[in-house]
Amino acid sequence: MRLVIASALLAASTQFAAAATVPITVNPLTGSGSDPDDGSRQVVGNQAIAVPSFDLAADSFLLNLAAFGLSGPLAFINSLATGLPASGVNMVVLQDSDNDSNPATAFNAIAAANLIAGALTVDGAGFYVYYNSLMNINRLVFSTNLNSTTSDLAILAAIQSPTGADAIAALPRFTAPNFQAVAPVPLPAALPLLAAALAGLGLMRRRRQS
Repeated sequence: MRLVIASALLAASTQFAAAATVPITVNPLTGSGSDPDDGSRQVVGNQAIAVPSFDLAADSFLLNLAAFGLSGPLAFINSLATGLPASGVNMVVLQDSDNDSNPATAFNAIAAANLIAGALTVDGAGFYVYYNSLMNINRLVFSTNLNSTTSDLAILAAIQSPTGADAIAALPRFTAPNFQAVAPVPLPAALPLLAAALAGLGLMRRRRQS
């Protein structure tokens, strides 16, 4: 599988010949002045990666969880909002493409986030994929709190193909392997003890020399 080198800092106009593994390495909300605790919602969308196509049978997003303040693992679910559990998920593929049965009303990242928040009852940051009815494509989004209707959102990637009805039909076919995680590597428990021992030996050596 080929690796497409990219990050969430690339502009939305960035295009790749094909998507195989799409790394998401940077949180667009970092340094944006976003405050997840101020009660107002900020949406950052101008740094999304444009992915021309996405093979659900082989391709994946590679998420650097540390950049988003998460330690993992990813807990995946693909469902309508009515089927979401109250807690225990942080990677949601939302099958809904409308929230009010009115085709004239846009179904965007905020509408999708609010549907998810209405189903969850436990706070926690996470990611979701949804269908944007204005752009007619599926997009990957990070939310600072999936359980909140005021959480800040960052559009991470926009899948350019398929579009329209085909994009909606693709939503139920996303699976957990389409979302891989790079989690922070914890230090082995013995390393801090080793560091302390080495420091102690260094101190003893300096005392003897003096």
